[in-house]
Amino acid sequence: MVAKVARLGHVGLAVSDIDRSVEFYTEVLGMRLTEMFRYGDDEVGHGTAVLAGAFVRGNADTIHHRLSIFTLRDAAETPDARTLGLHHIAFEMDTSEDLVGLYKRFEELEVPIVNARIGGPGNQPRFYGLDPDGNLLEFYWNIDQIGWDGIPRKYAPIQEIELADFDFDAYTVERERMAEAEQARRSQRV
Repeated sequence: MVAKVARLGHVGLAVSDIDRSVEFYTEVLGMRLTEMFRYGDDEVGHGTAVLAGAFVRGNADTIHHRLSIFTLRDAAETPDARTLGLHHIAFEMDTSEDLVGLYKRFEELEVPIVNARIGGPGNQPRFYGLDPDGNLLEFYWNIDQIGWDGIPRKYAPIQEIELADFDFDAYTVERERMAEAEQARRSQRV
């Protein structure tokens, strides 16, 4: 059986002014900011092109983000930088088996794969590939949910993985352990 995309998950946009864009999506459209980050000039996070990012969700969403907003480094200095506008489209898979199945299908059909990762905002196992026109596509499973307190849980730094050999069960257990430890730490502060 061929793995199929379950649903459109989120869209990533490259913008010229991240603060102005966050204000628009939160103040004008009424979305909620989950979290925001800025990398230093020498830091690499979401690839070499990204300088800052914000993750926004719908007002009633418990999903970590529906919209990723990025500002990019100078395109002249960063060869993989894209222009303003669409950065990527992300698709959610129903199961880890579907994610790996689609990854293997990309390999079989020699569809370009950029990389596979865990960690970072949303903390979901994922891989990135390119459509026929070179648009960046993300495929993921099990993105973080936002708890009753509206605060995203801690996550490990972004790291590349070999998706076909990845231990999804161990990753899920460790991610839940980290969430429980953070919740206990917050409870002690109250």
